[in-house]
Amino acid sequence: MNFKIVCLCVTFYMSIALAENELIVETSLGKIKGSILKTSKNHEFKAFRGIRYAQPPVGDKRFKAPVSVTKWPSENILDATKDGNICPQPRYPNEIMSEDCLVLNVYTHDVRVNKPVMVYIHGGSNFLGTGNSQSEAGPDLLMNQDIVLVTMNYRLGALGFLSTKNSDAPGNYGYLDQVMALQWVQDHISNFGGNPKSVTIFGMSAGGMAVTLHMASPLSKGLFHRAIAMSGSATSHFTVDNVGWTRKLAYLVGCPMYNSKDIVDCLRNVSWEKVIEACKTYEPYGFIDVKWNYEVDGHFLMDTPTNVFARGEFNKVPLMAGITKDELTYFNIYQHATNKGFLNDLSVNFDKYAPDIFTFALEKNAAEKSKQIQKFYLKDKLIQDQPFSNFGEIFSDAIIGHGIYRLVHLARKYVDVYYYRFDYEGKFSLFPDENGKPRGVLHADDLQYIFYFDLIPSTDESDIFMAERIGNWWASFAKTGAPSDIEGIKWLPSTRKSVHTMYNDKEIRLGEEPFLDRYALWDELFPVENSVKRNLKNDEL
Repeated sequence: MNFKIVCLCVTFYMSIALAENELIVETSLGKIKGSILKTSKNHEFKAFRGIRYAQPPVGDKRFKAPVSVTKWPSENILDATKDGNICPQPRYPNEIMSEDCLVLNVYTHDVRVNKPVMVYIHGGSNFLGTGNSQSEAGPDLLMNQDIVLVTMNYRLGALGFLSTKNSDAPGNYGYLDQVMALQWVQDHISNFGGNPKSVTIFGMSAGGMAVTLHMASPLSKGLFHRAIAMSGSATSHFTVDNVGWTRKLAYLVGCPMYNSKDIVDCLRNVSWEKVIEACKTYEPYGFIDVKWNYEVDGHFLMDTPTNVFARGEFNKVPLMAGITKDELTYFNIYQHATNKGFLNDLSVNFDKYAPDIFTFALEKNAAEKSKQIQKFYLKDKLIQDQPFSNFGEIFSDAIIGHGIYRLVHLARKYVDVYYYRFDYEGKFSLFPDENGKPRGVLHADDLQYIFYFDLIPSTDESDIFMAERIGNWWASFAKTGAPSDIEGIKWLPSTRKSVHTMYNDKEIRLGEEPFLDRYALWDELFPVENSVKRNLKNDEL
């Protein structure tokens, strides 16, 4: 698989200097040793990395809800001076990955104060990513703000979301990991200078989806007070088929396929390395997709997120949500540019490919919906006979844009929603063309101004300015529930009465909603239906 194309989160590197002195914080669990670090602006902050918030989910604990850690002996001091393990995924060397990966990092300026807390949930299509400081979530830029930052690792792929839709393997383990991490923040963040009554969760892509799931989950109620969903929302039309992917995994590794207890008993004895290798085959064309996903389990989720938001039964907190201008438009198809046979087959048999690659394979009339999508975006022309961006726009809208649009319109009836589009094309792009130049403003290009390495030594004043602008906006939202005024312009929230969109470019402007004609198609094809609860026994193994 080409991870440069597929990944919904991108590797970032931390640029910080380690000071000689260290420090120890006392918690109800025990003593924790951290280290003193400095940002590129020479701002000192304290780092506590690799803190275990749950017991290792191994053996009989695999495919189960996480179990909280217990107090360690008073004479012991937990060494939290470096990152913990990265959760298993098809991305990093095996020696830095382990199922013993349920750890979090805390960054603070002063352990004696009471500052707003920002908790980051990484993205990665639910099968990639990490909150580690030296991989994808270096704190350098955000620690120029007056906040406490927490990042986390949680279970991914089959290990995080495998489901038989019954008590043998109910699913949602990765999301339950996040709930436990948020509970850890409530219990312990005051020891690190954070205010547990002022917690903002934020995430990008699959992390943005997770943010909206916590808004929809009764288990997360009271664990956070503001939310930022960047380029991802669980209000997308996705049809979830964890049971199907579970059966496929069982088949690939030689386990039973139909009796749920036999499946789970067998898969608990398969090495995580073998599980990851088998699941790598799930994306044969390298298109971005979200195979492993949430389950409506009657515990973490009582109904689909769209239905929960539509009925106003979600955790009502101020919300910021938005997209990048081009999202997935310019890199989903380029890897197949010279594969004329595949492009022709994809064009001629679009109705057969589309339900899977645009995640509505379980929908009724999927083939007819595919034909309407093809006609709208491709105008009955072959993919290879027009700009690839026309095909790419389908991914942008199906996977990202329409879900955010729907989130904004459902949530604004109950809470203030700060809607944005990130339009700034900076010096760097996370998915550049063959010459290293940006193709547009793509998925995760905004995240580099929150967690990024190349920007730090950059002399490009616009890039540095953008990092400071986003940092100020995000931090002010975390402090007050509203982004601060910038350049004399007030960012108006979308409410029951009206919708406003902040366009973030070299100059900012407040305007009308983007892509209304495109999103109208998805509204028509996948209308909100909130009158009937989902039958939890459907498709049960």
